[in-house]
Amino acid sequence: MESAAEGVAGTQLAQFQLPKASSGEPVSPGSPDAPRYPERPLIQYLKYQFSYGSESDITYRRNPDLDKRLRDNSLILAPQVNGSLIYRPNAQLEMMLEVILEREIAASEQGVVTLPGGQTQVAPRRRASMPIDQAWVTFKELGPFEMTLGRRNFEDGRHWLYDTSLDTAFVKFKQGAYQAELSVSRKDRLDLDLLAPVQKTRTDNYMFYLDYRGIEDIKVAGYTIARNDQTGTEGKPLHMGVRAYGMPSDRFNFWTELALLRGKDAVQKNFKGHAIDVGATYRFPGLTYAPNVTLGYAYGSGDDNPNDNQNHEFRQTGLQSNEGRFGGIPKFKYYGEALDPELSNLQILTLGLGFRPAQNVTLDFVYHHYRLNKIADEIRNSALTAQMNQDDTRLGKNAGRALDIVLGFRNVFGVRRLGLDVRAGLFFPGDAFRNEDPVTGAFRNANKSISVLAKIWF
Repeated sequence: MESAAEGVAGTQLAQFQLPKASSGEPVSPGSPDAPRYPERPLIQYLKYQFSYGSESDITYRRNPDLDKRLRDNSLILAPQVNGSLIYRPNAQLEMMLEVILEREIAASEQGVVTLPGGQTQVAPRRRASMPIDQAWVTFKELGPFEMTLGRRNFEDGRHWLYDTSLDTAFVKFKQGAYQAELSVSRKDRLDLDLLAPVQKTRTDNYMFYLDYRGIEDIKVAGYTIARNDQTGTEGKPLHMGVRAYGMPSDRFNFWTELALLRGKDAVQKNFKGHAIDVGATYRFPGLTYAPNVTLGYAYGSGDDNPNDNQNHEFRQTGLQSNEGRFGGIPKFKYYGEALDPELSNLQILTLGLGFRPAQNVTLDFVYHHYRLNKIADEIRNSALTAQMNQDDTRLGKNAGRALDIVLGFRNVFGVRRLGLDVRAGLFFPGDAFRNEDPVTGAFRNANKSISVLAKIWF
């Protein structure tokens, strides 16, 4: 290739000459037509790959019971290192091993906490653990199929369905723009922690997922997830849904979730719940600090009649983490950092405003408004321990508001692998939360709760 460049009125002109086409005749090493470097065979696959890193957390929680008179604040440090190895002896076989070494350290924590309902909660025993997070073998090129056996990560794009490691038998099918996945799994079927014992679970998962990628930059998918809790705690829920999400342009992305819940609950009532989660983010790259705006709405049905034979409460799969991004670098709890609820008997209106002060820095402000669909005394799987609607004279559906501030840094101090996420959440309880005075029995407004998470990446 020959090239020349010159400056003309602040512009540059580049000229290129393509290599001469081969005539098919042998070329002597000294000939001008001889290649500069010897030809190398095309590498079809990497035989070995390895990685290592850390995702250490510092978590502070204040007033999860929404009552500042009670001491239940905590500060937990969780240093962690991880490493993984992928081995491909040939193009048809791939194996992976990933191990995590972590330790939770309670810098500040109450040993025993009395919950608003009167129960006592004992701080968990915190010890070092070394779980094998992934250990699988995949058989490839079985026609349009491939099969995986072992423990592997299950993650969907928004972590709305699952974000966890499962012991599984997994089959994937690819044909044109279609891709299908079928799996049978259980979490912690085997105790694979090398340092601490793990309580095995008894919930079997049967999952089918089909997506279509024939529309540029958009994915459309449908799924069925059946769970069978053999302990009877969660029953036999059956999730069915369709979803669409994507980024049709550099400025705009969207998501849509439509889900139904059927099957049986723990007392053999028929589930008849439904949920919707829709939203979009729009970016303004030409403006100062490249702002972006996000608007989202989520609805999970509730049940107000415990005496009939149907349960209208929607529940998520129990495998989800509800973590995702809007327009910034870090993932965060998109239903709220402090409340962190499951989408069940709840409406959530979300408004986000994000900025990029520098190429490696993003800042997000996220506002949430929460409203119950049916009067209830708790929000399912919330991070709060406070109970709702204990004041019979002032029952309400206004669960509260929240403000999240999310900062993301990458290439900190010029170190390419070093990153920092800071996620702070403030929850302002609504009329549904009231605190009772243990002496007089009178009720008053509940106090706000704060959650802060700092995650160090390397």
